[in-house]
Amino acid sequence: MRFGRMLIAAALATGLTATANADPVALSFWYPVDVGGGLTKVVDGLIADFNKAHPDIKVTAVYTGNYDVTLQKIQAGKLAGALPDIAVTEISSVPVLAALGAAQPLDKLIAGSGGATFLDKFWPSMLLNCRYDGKVYGIPFQRSTPVLYYNRDAFSEVALDPNRPPETGDEMVADAQKLTKREGDRVTRWGVELPLEAFNWFYYALVYENGGESLSADGTHVLWDQPKDVGALQYWYDLVNKYKVTPAYTPWNDGPQEFVAGRAAIIWHSTGSQSFMRQHVQFHWGLGRLPKNVQFGPPSGGANMMLYDTDPAKQKAAWTLMTWLSDAPQAARWSAATGYLATSMAAWDEPEMQALIKEHPEVLVTKEQLKDAKAEPASPNYAPARDILNGLIKAVLANKEPLEDGVKQATAEANGAMAK
Repeated sequence: MRFGRMLIAAALATGLTATANADPVALSFWYPVDVGGGLTKVVDGLIADFNKAHPDIKVTAVYTGNYDVTLQKIQAGKLAGALPDIAVTEISSVPVLAALGAAQPLDKLIAGSGGATFLDKFWPSMLLNCRYDGKVYGIPFQRSTPVLYYNRDAFSEVALDPNRPPETGDEMVADAQKLTKREGDRVTRWGVELPLEAFNWFYYALVYENGGESLSADGTHVLWDQPKDVGALQYWYDLVNKYKVTPAYTPWNDGPQEFVAGRAAIIWHSTGSQSFMRQHVQFHWGLGRLPKNVQFGPPSGGANMMLYDTDPAKQKAAWTLMTWLSDAPQAARWSAATGYLATSMAAWDEPEMQALIKEHPEVLVTKEQLKDAKAEPASPNYAPARDILNGLIKAVLANKEPLEDGVKQATAEANGAMAK
């Protein structure tokens, strides 16, 4: 009996030693950065704190470039059998990576964390681009909406109220006309700039504000030739060619630089650019909602955390990281440091967010927009249509292609490409 007890004790000791000496579960965490502001340091800090609090898990954060490059790397990783364990990917890639079989559904993990109660901690508009085919694939993380940045000093200079940014499309035209400065034929300050990027964010904003939709509900065909969509592009065209208050094309990454340098009195850009603005703007500035036409309708944007590993142990460890990053304290820390939206509703009550609101009360504009935010167009076959739309916008604004004819041709081309 005594010998048996000794054997049991030895076995237990061996088991405890093996557990104590077990290697931590190693996870790779890929993340992109599509705006400035030193966001890589924030991510690295969060991951370092997670590793310290979870010695049984070792996460390695890997910066993967911008959203498009990150998507390409994941698609290549699927073909090569070299996927990351977790990656932060742009929200419109959810159906693409789910249909590819790269991203893994999260429903069982969510069920184990409270199911609907777990999802209820997020803003409803942030969950619009998290599902595909009835399953949840994304957890909101690096999320944003477009917002209006404006130069308060420039507003005062032309006798506009520095505390009242334009609230409608017509008001923005009127304000931009006063704010635009010229020296002869040369524009020294644009009244407004709508930087164009690959995802055509501001086109969707104009369509939604006009009461339209750019993609059918089933995701099979685009609706750019519908009157409300044509009217949205017409408004942008008029800003460039009729009112001459905005350039035909501003690259996405140039937008914040234009604003900081005083070459644009108003710009539309990501909420995630707030960190950059706070670091570099030397004048008084503020935030406003994107102006409405028949309604407010900012498109949801940014990126979700998505799971790629199929190993149960790694999935469990990955879910621990994903839930930790989405909890209120970390969501508040991320938002306060970067300008990306606090994805957890409770995060807005955290000390870091309350301190930020006290110092920068205009940040509440970004929270206010969430109740009106709409889904970003997405489907497994939408990528070629997105590129066609980007080319259409550039050609029309630059007067290289007639608006209505260009829209008809691009719509037909996009629907043909999506049907393949």
